[in-house]
Amino acid sequence: MPERGPSGAVPGGVITSQSPPFAVPIRYMCLGVICFALFAVDFLVQSTALAQGIPGAPHIVALTHALTLGALLSFVMGAVYQLTTVAFLIPISSVPAARWNFWLYLLAFVGLFVSMSAWWSVGLLVFGSLMALAVYIYAVVLVISLLRTKNRDAMFGFVVSAHVYLMLAVAAAVLLVLVDAGRAPGLSAILEPLLATHITLAVGGFFSFLVMGFSFKLLPMFTLSHGFPTWRQRWTLALAHVALWCILGAIWSPVRPLFWVGAAVGLAAFVNHGLDVRGIVRKRMRKKVESPIRGVIAALVAALVGLCLLVLRLLWGRGAAGWQDVVAFYLLGVVTLTVMSFAYKIVPFLVWSKRYSKPSGKGKPILISDLLRPDRARPVLIGFAAGLVVLTASRAALWTPGVVVGCAAISAAAAVFCVQVMRVMEPGKLGRELFERD
Repeated sequence: MPERGPSGAVPGGVITSQSPPFAVPIRYMCLGVICFALFAVDFLVQSTALAQGIPGAPHIVALTHALTLGALLSFVMGAVYQLTTVAFLIPISSVPAARWNFWLYLLAFVGLFVSMSAWWSVGLLVFGSLMALAVYIYAVVLVISLLRTKNRDAMFGFVVSAHVYLMLAVAAAVLLVLVDAGRAPGLSAILEPLLATHITLAVGGFFSFLVMGFSFKLLPMFTLSHGFPTWRQRWTLALAHVALWCILGAIWSPVRPLFWVGAAVGLAAFVNHGLDVRGIVRKRMRKKVESPIRGVIAALVAALVGLCLLVLRLLWGRGAAGWQDVVAFYLLGVVTLTVMSFAYKIVPFLVWSKRYSKPSGKGKPILISDLLRPDRARPVLIGFAAGLVVLTASRAALWTPGVVVGCAAISAAAAVFCVQVMRVMEPGKLGRELFERD
């Protein structure tokens, strides 16, 4: 294996000399995996309640945020702290802020999850405020870091936009918490559009923009692709913004056709993005398209299906439960599946860079593929996707046994994923590494 050079390069041409200390990203990513395991267990426990589809029930709200805040956002925060330095060749603007903000985020999440489960108004207010503060610290650190780069391409636009939308989503969440805590009764009249705005900004704004933006770096990096066209990327960015704001406009105005426009433009954005992904995969140096990359492609297809479900929801109303089904499909099929797929490549790369990138001269060198073979992802991703199809179809048919089976398949796939990723992290070695320099 080639030795890391003086510039901090590792095989594949990736520069890591700007990377933050290992403890910074791995803390958030480890918390994300643990919370994903929590979600897997709770998702199975709540399967019968999910079949009944009661929007706004405390246990459903807590379950949703175990996935969004506990699993997805915390893992993404750690990954972004690492990937930003690789993609833009800049250091994090404040490593101490990123390091210590983890403990605030952990406290806020635990308190908020318990408060949501019991619907404790004081806890919602206190821990919701702490969560908002933690997320804003993260977003500000990232945006300040990004503003220092000279690389202002489409990926820069996607990542900056994602964090702006995250801050707006949190602002909407703060207003929701104030209403739920009885501190802003005047906002009760706009509770539904406020909730829809929060969901749209978080799922359609932050997560969607982030995974689309970083795919421009991660897909070429993990497929060793080069020479692919990039001219569509700025069009994709523009279309994604227009789609998001059309949907937001439809939420807050009586002009319902804006939903149709937003869905149509969103489809165009993902089709355009799909053409970019196809171009990257076609120009790859690796002959085989590995399972994690296939998972990313499957998530892109799910995005197109999700937007079609949005249109179907406009034609076939089922009240708030119908919207819940569309959001759940998009959140699981697009965001979660993409994060899981990239995690199969990101976590082994990060762990290998920390522990095994410098040859010891003793025995056979350890390769990244030795930590976790990419083909191990295939049954997990297939099981997760199959469970989501069964769950979605069963929810549409109001068939409780099918919902339970779909939830069980998703939970089992998520549990296996967590075991695989934790084995790569090697908990026995994490104890000291997690607290380095604290």
